Amino acid sequence: MRPIQDMARRSFALRLVYRLIAAIAAIYLLIVGALWYWQAAFIFQPSPIVDATPADSGVSFAKIALPIGGSQLSGWWVPAENPQTATLLYMHGNANNLGGNAQEVVRFHGAGLNVFIFDYRGYGESTGGPPREKLAYEDAERAWTYLVSERRISPATIAIYGHSLGSAVAVDLASKHPEAGALIVEGVLLSIADVANEMRVGRVLPVHLILTERFDAISKIGSVRIPKLILEGGADRPLKAQRLYDTARDPKQLAIIPGGGHGDSAEMNPTAYFGALNSFLLQYRLRSGAHAGVKP
Repeated sequence: MRPIQDMARRSFALRLVYRLIAAIAAIYLLIVGALWYWQAAFIFQPSPIVDATPADSGVSFAKIALPIGGSQLSGWWVPAENPQTATLLYMHGNANNLGGNAQEVVRFHGAGLNVFIFDYRGYGESTGGPPREKLAYEDAERAWTYLVSERRISPATIAIYGHSLGSAVAVDLASKHPEAGALIVEGVLLSIADVANEMRVGRVLPVHLILTERFDAISKIGSVRIPKLILEGGADRPLKAQRLYDTARDPKQLAIIPGGGHGDSAEMNPTAYFGALNSFLLQYRLRSGAHAGVKP
């Protein structure tokens, strides 16, 4: 009887082990499925309420509505005092909306630039969505078309600018428009996969298989031929900026702003920030010498 009892015990133990493995596998697959399904909700953090505008700082602007695919983009056209100056096409990050970028817009305007900023679909007063990587690229292209075809602005006088997640949108747009004047990125995002690896998610999850929202700027920057300026706060992620710079082709410049963080370099160190910006714009004839010393 004892061998039979021993076999029964071993059989029971094996069944427990199999059930434990099956339970762990089910939980793992559930986590993978949840991340796959809800990844956009983790990435995009839009706000529907635009609670600030350039007018709060005494700067005139025009509200612009751009139809796109049955929806519409909401944007601000903020003209410089000199209408012949360069134009900054501004792609903001993953959080908030136009209102959260009002002060940055005012600073660029104070530096003597025309600025056009827009909300991606699903952000602020822009309709449509929910936000997705593909839609963000389409929205940026629509904003480009507005400046070039509707406002009749010369592409060579447009600097494509992106902050944080918007830097990846800007890189994508610049890779498609070699006729643009320049690309300027700040608080750079290399890719969503890089963020996941930084958080060590990639050690336990198949990140490259899960991701549908990639924002893979590091793989696209090499195809951008126009002049590039990479701005990064010294207290932000300068090593990330260095990687993007190293991957980019010439002409390119990297400016690490002492004391700057992820979104406040222009505020914390305006001398270094606008010194680097103005020097770059002047070098590539995107501003006249009369504006080269202008700082907000």
